[in-house]
Amino acid sequence: MKANRSFAIFLAAGLAIAPGAMRAEYPTPMLVSFGGVGGGMADEASLYADGTRAINESRWSEAAGLFDRVAQMHGEHAEGALYWKAYAENKEGQPASALSTCGELRKKFPKSHWIDECGALEIEVRGKSGHPVSPQGEPDENLKLLALNALMQQDQAQAVPILQKILSGNQSDELKSRALFVLAESRSPQADALIGQIAQGQSGAPLQIKAIRMLAIAKGKGANETLASIYQKSSDTQVKRAILQSYLMTGDPSKLLEAARQESNPELARTAVHTLGAMGAASDLLAMYRSANNAQTKEDIISALIPCGQKGVGSLSEIAKSEQDAGLRRKAIRNLGISGGMSVAPILVETYQKNSDVETKRAAAQSLFLANDAPDLVTLARGEKDIQMKQYLVQQLSLMHNQEATKYMMEILNK
Repeated sequence: MKANRSFAIFLAAGLAIAPGAMRAEYPTPMLVSFGGVGGGMADEASLYADGTRAINESRWSEAAGLFDRVAQMHGEHAEGALYWKAYAENKEGQPASALSTCGELRKKFPKSHWIDECGALEIEVRGKSGHPVSPQGEPDENLKLLALNALMQQDQAQAVPILQKILSGNQSDELKSRALFVLAESRSPQADALIGQIAQGQSGAPLQIKAIRMLAIAKGKGANETLASIYQKSSDTQVKRAILQSYLMTGDPSKLLEAARQESNPELARTAVHTLGAMGAASDLLAMYRSANNAQTKEDIISALIPCGQKGVGSLSEIAKSEQDAGLRRKAIRNLGISGGMSVAPILVETYQKNSDVETKRAAAQSLFLANDAPDLVTLARGEKDIQMKQYLVQQLSLMHNQEATKYMMEILNK
């Protein structure tokens, strides 16, 4: 059902949807049949439950008849029965009857909450018939957006100006956000052009950020130059951060490297570095590390190498071996255990054995702990002559739920 396609987008984005709009597409039993219980109310409830069962089993003609009988009883379920009758009629291939039944609901129960349900159904029916409902005539925001989505399927030239008016007008932020999603679903040249305009900041920062992300998703690398231009012109930190993060979707490390090296705002420079890490650009980060002269930047790069996984192991290993700053060297050593696991155990053992610096040795031991390498920690503990370092190694082993570690603990206790 094309008209309801936008609801899936809204749900994925965590946006609010009217409960009724989803109920119409996925009917579920609402009452339990009371079987042999006599009396008018029980008969009405029983028929309503039978009708719902028929809906669930796709017996449309039978469902329409059952709900018609309930509606004729004028009881407490008459409003819902009229809606479900219309729903069944539409499924049965009788759109005109469905519209007529919805009209009956509006006339008899003008304040019923089921009217919104019928509104969604009418939009679907008219959209399929090639006569979309006018979005401007819908007072409810959910129905307005559903009508717009249906209109986009039928006549984009007419729908895009309406969406543009919503996006530039005084409507709620929620309606504007959802209108942007409807627009993005189109992927038409007119829609892409409008999203590009919003990404330039014509409708305020919150909507601009959403448009920037949509632009990156829709155009991929084709959006890079536009994003770079917006980045240079903008002074809004949130907008610039959104652009940096969007490069992850376009897959362009060069723009991130440029921002990481030239950005004067340390928060944005850090965002660029971390996004490079999320992209797995370990070689780019290492090249940047070699040319960096700022300790904070170097520390950010070491942290960003963790998401690179095995790609970052070589870079971290080089930093751990060559870095003269003890604090940075230790951070790289610790991160090796997180990134490489058991694969970096030989490097960590060598680092522990070749260094006399206590803090460096501790960092190597911590990294072996993070790699869950109990056997090497046990070997190092057995061979360690310094009582304080031996105690530190045993302390690391005591925190591990590992058979080798437990066996060594028992060995110590039994001495």
